Amino acid sequence: MQAREDSRTGNAAARDASAVGPASATSAAAALPVEYASAADLVRGEVGAGRSVHLECSRDAMRAAREAVQELAGPRRAAFYLEDDGGFDRDTVRSYLRFFARLAGDASAASDAIAHFGLRERAGVLVPKLTPEERALLGFARVSLLDPELCFCERPLLELGPDARQTVLAWIGAQSEAGTLFVTCGQPLREALLMPGRAFWEEDGRFLAAEVDDDAADDEGEPAFEGDEVRVCKIAAKAGDVTLLLDPREIDFIESANRVNYASVRGELYPTALTMDELESELERFGFFRCHRSYIVNVQKVAKVERYTRNTYNLVLSDAHHSSLPLSKGRAEEMRERFRWR
Repeated sequence: MQAREDSRTGNAAARDASAVGPASATSAAAALPVEYASAADLVRGEVGAGRSVHLECSRDAMRAAREAVQELAGPRRAAFYLEDDGGFDRDTVRSYLRFFARLAGDASAASDAIAHFGLRERAGVLVPKLTPEERALLGFARVSLLDPELCFCERPLLELGPDARQTVLAWIGAQSEAGTLFVTCGQPLREALLMPGRAFWEEDGRFLAAEVDDDAADDEGEPAFEGDEVRVCKIAAKAGDVTLLLDPREIDFIESANRVNYASVRGELYPTALTMDELESELERFGFFRCHRSYIVNVQKVAKVERYTRNTYNLVLSDAHHSSLPLSKGRAEEMRERFRWR
């Protein structure tokens, strides 16, 4: 197993080096495709180039993406995490995972998978008696036993609470660094951006790349807010035909999705006509930070900062849903400096 992992890690490093070549990382990123005509074209293009990809998309697109992964798998070890895969009704957690461990050629690995995904106390429970979250963790434990080179996941974070989500994201990050390519579908763009690789969203059948800004270049020349100036500020947002005037202290974060900006308040999203730059300018003095091109976070609501790979960070909030927001690599150091986090 270790030799295989070393080989995959080496292959991943070689792939990364050949992709960047002598050019700068910025110019390499600029050359990446930003739009695809279909989910199948997207998967073929990105996976074929050795990149993981994550889609906010419809069920039809999800089905097309899965079929494209099946076509691309070829001789590679491929694994599929499907939301309608409920396991075997007559099996316990232990017997179910032992079955797949034997298929993978290492019967002893089942115990490690049970422990890794926090299922030790449920190992003797029949699969139908598991909670939705436990079934999701069981699915990832099964996938992990196959040591996949290519992994397809439908709505991977849907049923997961904060702790389970952290476990799964950490596993995806570790597998990605070891060389596994992931294709995930059906999750909100916010969740797609938490995972290593590229994120896309669907609009009128086309798939558009989510904008990222690892170097935070757009902030160059912009004066940072300094001082203790206090201003009255209300953020106008819509709830049906009603215009709400939101107190910044009520706002958990701002999200830009599908060309619409939203303020998140107590788990609800309210659209606002203000641009992200306008919102950043208004909210910065109230303790908000532009953690990503598409997100502005109320730093008072940040409970912890998580890091899953060298370049993958996210912020876990203390809001109603314990939301996770992406933190761009280029903005992580700025955030630490501004708020004196060490």
